[in-house]
Amino acid sequence: MNKEQIRSINPGEVIGFQDSVNQLTRESWPEFMWHNSVIKEHWDDLFDRFPEYQAILLDTKTNQPIAVGHSLPFVWEAELNRLPDNGWDWVVKKAVQDHKEGRTPTAQVAIIVAIHTEYQRQGLSSKVLQAVRSIGESKGFTNLVVPVRPNLKRLYPLINMDDYIQWTNDEGMPFDAWLRVHVRLGGKIIKVCPQAKTVLGTRAEWEEWTGLKFPQSGEYIVPGALSPMELDIEKDEGIYIEPNVWMQHSLA
Repeated sequence: MNKEQIRSINPGEVIGFQDSVNQLTRESWPEFMWHNSVIKEHWDDLFDRFPEYQAILLDTKTNQPIAVGHSLPFVWEAELNRLPDNGWDWVVKKAVQDHKEGRTPTAQVAIIVAIHTEYQRQGLSSKVLQAVRSIGESKGFTNLVVPVRPNLKRLYPLINMDDYIQWTNDEGMPFDAWLRVHVRLGGKIIKVCPQAKTVLGTRAEWEEWTGLKFPQSGEYIVPGALSPMELDIEKDEGIYIEPNVWMQHSLA
């Protein structure tokens, strides 16, 4: 795909593409992730409160979104190594609360980057991440932080995330492809956030979300998960706690 076939939409156009962007983004994560309570409560806030922070790339031939980078502004005045362990869930709620209270944001956070399946492996992940960075730069922020969901970790759900981020390829770069994209654009790992996202559901709900059966209590590997889901039959409750990786991009 050549550069002339891609364009970034203007902030005033974002709302007009909300439905197609939602569809694109939803396809980027496994179904169970969309039953996270923070997503269900605050997803529409991305467009209602922060439309100018959504980076969307269009295919000019089809006029359809092919890549999106969702980001938010929030207030953070402490050292970045003190960002909390419940990264994704915390930062989405924090951004919304800061906005409600009229607080002036001091940093930007990217929460999802999604690429249309037909346009993957064409370098768009770097382009959309750069578009997200450009938004933060235009707002005068010095830092973009990201609770990164390493895309190959789903193949190694039993490996501790602290160990996983130490893996490297033959070039000495991060083993994980999505972590590599960030590093090549200047991103630096801050630390693991071990409780970034939490998903709760009944046994029936988990069976519906995953297409699997869960006959007894215990830990289960479910497709797309970065760590095991734990099911308690007596409580009729399955809980998935996902680790992510806090990364920082300097915008100064």
